[in-house]
Amino acid sequence: MKSSKSGQNQIHIARHEGYEIRNGTEFFFKYGKYMIILLRALKLGIHSANESTLRVPVQNLLDAGIDFSINYMEALSVNNPVLKNINTIDDYEALEGADLRQLDTFLQVNDANRKLGNLFRITTDTGHVKWVCINHYNSTYQEKDQKAFENAVGLNGGDYDLQLGKVIIVLASRIRAEEFFDALTKARHVYDLDITFDWDCSRADLEAFEDALRISSVSILRLDLRRFQASAASKLLSTSTRYEVLVRIIEHTNMKVIHIVLSKDFIKLSSLEPRKSSHLHKLSFEMIHHSIGAGDFRVLINSLKTNTTLTTLNLGDNSIGNEGALALPEALKTNTTLIPLRLQDNSIGKEGALALSEALKTNTSLITLELGGNSIGRGGALALSEALKTNTTLVTLRLPWNSIGKEGALAMSDALKTNTTLITLELGSNSIGNEGALALSDALKTNTSLITLELGGNSIGRGGALALSEALKTNTTLITLGLENNSIGNEGVLALSEALKANTTLVTLRLQDNSIGKEGALALSETPKANPTLQIYW
Repeated sequence: MKSSKSGQNQIHIARHEGYEIRNGTEFFFKYGKYMIILLRALKLGIHSANESTLRVPVQNLLDAGIDFSINYMEALSVNNPVLKNINTIDDYEALEGADLRQLDTFLQVNDANRKLGNLFRITTDTGHVKWVCINHYNSTYQEKDQKAFENAVGLNGGDYDLQLGKVIIVLASRIRAEEFFDALTKARHVYDLDITFDWDCSRADLEAFEDALRISSVSILRLDLRRFQASAASKLLSTSTRYEVLVRIIEHTNMKVIHIVLSKDFIKLSSLEPRKSSHLHKLSFEMIHHSIGAGDFRVLINSLKTNTTLTTLNLGDNSIGNEGALALPEALKTNTTLIPLRLQDNSIGKEGALALSEALKTNTSLITLELGGNSIGRGGALALSEALKTNTTLVTLRLPWNSIGKEGALAMSDALKTNTTLITLELGSNSIGNEGALALSDALKTNTSLITLELGGNSIGRGGALALSEALKTNTTLITLGLENNSIGNEGVLALSEALKANTTLVTLRLQDNSIGKEGALALSETPKANPTLQIYW
């Protein structure tokens, strides 16, 4: 919107050459829902406009274009199981929450100076998001205060996306924090703040941050407090008193989306229920704990059973073992909010993997499960593969360094033939060998959801590469394939190069440390001519 000389607000078009979409499946998986919402809103707006606002021929043309786009999106969701949820609208906050900074990954843009349609994101006095052209953006904000804020961000090695009004910053000391807080209060065009307190911060630091937030225009906040240090005196206070500063931040009327990374000192905060508010649309917590004690672990497990705000749990490198893994599934069966669960390097064996597999059969919220470096072995892989046959929510499964062997790969291959939701599967350094690669290749010929497959360090050799090359000739969904350190040699590389002449969807292929000779290198250098978007590393 802009104000004309007559004082009227009017919508005008920001000039832009347009885009060419690449990596279509991943693009629509990430942005499809937002596009549907906007298309339907446009359709409603067109029909609400009277003839004096929009001429009938123009309305008919726009209406037909919007209908075509909506029908195209609906057809995509029917034909591709990965996109089945893009037509489900459940939260208008998505319009403000889409991460447009990743658009460059998917869009071919000829004019690098006109990203995001040459538009800038602002927030109105009533808290609504609006996109304006560069001329109206510059006229809205005082350049002096903006420049001071940009300098404060740069001084701390941060990143400031002026168009989105988004800041990512790591503050290394109390002095740097005070300087940044002061600049933040004077910069109006900051709506999305990702801030890490990377020093042993205290309650006083949080209070100073709270004061700055109250004056700022921030409405989306990601606050990393993993290094927070509670004083001995504060540990004697009641739970509600100890956490009152954070609760005040959560209840601030400007806030719409808040995600907080908690330290061990805040372990009970995730179980607190702040007052219901109309302004806060999403509240989530993340826990990243190393060397977690038995007492804290029990508190955490008990809170998971009823918790509605903890969305991310990272317990990597804690040696919770099978005993800890056996305690988690009971909580996961009833928990409906946890999305990523990271349990890498925890000495979890076959028994722990079996227990987690049972939880996956009933859990409906978990999207990412990381179990790297746990020696779950063949038995653990078999159990997880059985769970994948019925689970419809898990999108990412990471199992590197787990000694699953060829039997584990065979089991995973069997699961991939029926599973339609898994997008990322990491099986690096698992000794799956030639036979394991052969089995996975067979699954790739029919699987229509997998986008990323990591098989580095698996000794698949020439035979495994030949099998995968055959799969690539027909597979139309795989975007990333990691085959580094597999001794595939020249013959394997030549087979892959030949397959890539027909495959037009693969974007990234990693082939480092594969004994590739002059002939193989020449073949790889010729491959981009057939597929210009493909990036090959060797």
